[in-house]
Amino acid sequence: MTMNRKGQASIEFALTMILVIAFILFYFQLTLALSFGNFVHYATFMAARAYLASSSSQDDQTSRARYVIVATLKKSQGESGTDRFPSIAKAVGQGDPVGTQIGPGSNFIDGDPYFSWMQGVRYAFKSKIFLISLSGRSTSAADSLNFLSESWLGREPSYSDCQGDMGKLGFFDNGC
Repeated sequence: MTMNRKGQASIEFALTMILVIAFILFYFQLTLALSFGNFVHYATFMAARAYLASSSSQDDQTSRARYVIVATLKKSQGESGTDRFPSIAKAVGQGDPVGTQIGPGSNFIDGDPYFSWMQGVRYAFKSKIFLISLSGRSTSAADSLNFLSESWLGREPSYSDCQGDMGKLGFFDNGC
């Protein structure tokens, strides 16, 4: 008895192409997520450098770091919550702008002189790794990766910090 094998190669080719295209799309999306992560790391480093620079007050240092984050990762200065590339990654978490923490790290005690230099910028974002949802829902934890970029360069004491610290020691003309 002979079986008809017409079309077998076409079906095998179609099934194989579905797997190959799915792998290529996964690889492309993962590459976009990792490339954006590199961009975010650069942005947090530049914001930490802006935060490091001395100024008249700590609020001014924080606003400079915030300006750098908004200028590089958000669409415009007025829209601090709108991501520049929302199809690749979206900011998650608390902060202004969303996903940003500027200042001392959460695991360090604020005001402790041994850890006062551990200050900088942290940015959290989420990126999809599958273009088509695996679970059938549009927002699934299995379809995305959470990333966190941190740059801890420290912060120079501001003029008001210097005046306050030297005033406590009894020095009033200290060259701050």
